[in-house]
Amino acid sequence: MRMRSTPLKLSVILIAVFTLFISAGLAVAYGLMHGALKSDIDLRADQVIEDLRAIPEPVERIERAREIVSASDPRALLLRLELGGETLASVGALPDGVIDSEATGLPEPVADSYLVRHADLAPGALTVAVGRDSMAELHETFIAILGFALLPALMLTSAIGIVVVRRTAARVEAIRSTLHRLSQGSLDARVGSPHPDTDLGDISRDVDRMAEAQEAATGALRQIGADIAHDLKTPIQRVAVRLERLADTELPDAARALLDQAQEETEQIIATFQSLLQIAQLEGGQGRDGFAPVDIGALVADMAEIYETSAEDAGARLTCMVAGPLPVVGDRNLLSRLIANLLENALRHAPGTDIRLSLTGRVLTVSDGGPGIPEGQREVVLRRLARLEASRSTPGSGLGLAMVKAIADLHGARLTLGDAAPGLMVTVDFPA
Repeated sequence: MRMRSTPLKLSVILIAVFTLFISAGLAVAYGLMHGALKSDIDLRADQVIEDLRAIPEPVERIERAREIVSASDPRALLLRLELGGETLASVGALPDGVIDSEATGLPEPVADSYLVRHADLAPGALTVAVGRDSMAELHETFIAILGFALLPALMLTSAIGIVVVRRTAARVEAIRSTLHRLSQGSLDARVGSPHPDTDLGDISRDVDRMAEAQEAATGALRQIGADIAHDLKTPIQRVAVRLERLADTELPDAARALLDQAQEETEQIIATFQSLLQIAQLEGGQGRDGFAPVDIGALVADMAEIYETSAEDAGARLTCMVAGPLPVVGDRNLLSRLIANLLENALRHAPGTDIRLSLTGRVLTVSDGGPGIPEGQREVVLRRLARLEASRSTPGSGLGLAMVKAIADLHGARLTLGDAAPGLMVTVDFPA
């Protein structure tokens, strides 16, 4: 799951907002209850002080203090009354303010803390210590709420969020992967099994409908091209046969020269139509029936030996490096055609340069030192009959790399055009 995933970001934001909202609510509730309890403790201390201050007679004041002490739990209230040399005390001398239980000096367990108030009763002095156990209980209660309510809710929300994010991310990844495969030419790619009644389900269905329409349109265009090539192949072959018959007759030298040119052009047209038909057949999946184990390593070495003389005639130097045997399942003739097209392309467009043919691992590489192909045009040259402006003056029909791509796709290999700095580097990555 990628951190830049939109569903993940939204889930994290929602969980953060949920946590912040609940935490803020608990903090406000704690503050209000804490303030109310503090006010109650202050009021309790004030009530005791005013109660004793309202009794003018010392004897009655001491009696009232005894009644208060006897009726009060030491955890809730402690008194120290000094009046006319007599002291009524349930605690020793205490500092003013909030103190803990150890400051009382009492041997028995008392409250965790006390609020201590001193008052001058004129005559006499009064110390009141009101227990603050309720505030400690409030703190423990809110800690329990955090531990047994908020944290489990947060964990449950996070778990649900993770499940939702994973399912959504899987659907988004399926859509993204399908679009990527479609852009790479795999027109049979589909998202499939969309979620019903969801926006992602609607998008999935739209993507599949778009892919079906694109596949149908592309298939129709391929069929039209194949039909045209097939329909024109026969009459052109008839023209070639008639030209051959004409060549057997006596002709003036000028007519003979024109006849030779016509035969060359006709042969080029026939070769182009044959290549178009074969590419259409390969793109349609024909040829897999003849697949058998093939050692690409041995095939590369054989093709390098065959084209070594052609490279020397073109003023180029062909070097071959094969790391070892590479068994693949494929058609030997088609794979030979793939290597031959790549070598002929290098010899045609980069004569007089070093041409390197290598097989490392499962990657076949052919590179040259020619002008190369601009990055923005590398996808264009893989189309049928596509030729760059710089190649218009050289022989060819623009089908060599298109044939290579069709053969690579048929074998499940990935074809990549790169920069050899200088020159063109073509790599064919065979699947495991």
